[in-house]
Amino acid sequence: MPRLPDEIVPVLERFNQGASLIREAIYGIDAREISRPGPEGWSIRDVLVHLADAELVRSVRIRYILAEEEPLLVSFDEGLWKRRLQYLWRSPEASLALFDQARYSTTELLRQIDTKSWERRGVFLDGEATTVAELLRRGANHPEEHATQIKQLRGILQS
Repeated sequence: MPRLPDEIVPVLERFNQGASLIREAIYGIDAREISRPGPEGWSIRDVLVHLADAELVRSVRIRYILAEEEPLLVSFDEGLWKRRLQYLWRSPEASLALFDQARYSTTELLRQIDTKSWERRGVFLDGEATTVAELLRRGANHPEEHATQIKQLRGILQS
């Protein structure tokens, strides 16, 4: 098994704990709370579905970068996805399970790549380049940010 670069180990651990953070943030949630939008127009359900969709995109980006030479990466508009992909009707439980499974599968893959692969790059349509290591860092931060958002929403909705 390849040895992970020292700076990657704690980031991969945070990445791997993402679903647990979200489960902790929604623990004991009242069913009425989950679909009520907060001041920004996003409900907890919306956040959970967004996490799953964003994780699917991230996992595909990582795979493209690992498999191809500087592939083109497509961005997405989370507001459009929320409206057009029917977040209001999507299952929060299925979304969390999908998020968790995509994370698990990507973590399993990343534990096997060689040191050089962490710096492999993909390029967005606007010309911005990113690496596997950077996608991992962003992925580690993403559920942390949304766990905080969910806790804040719960506080607002309960008052």
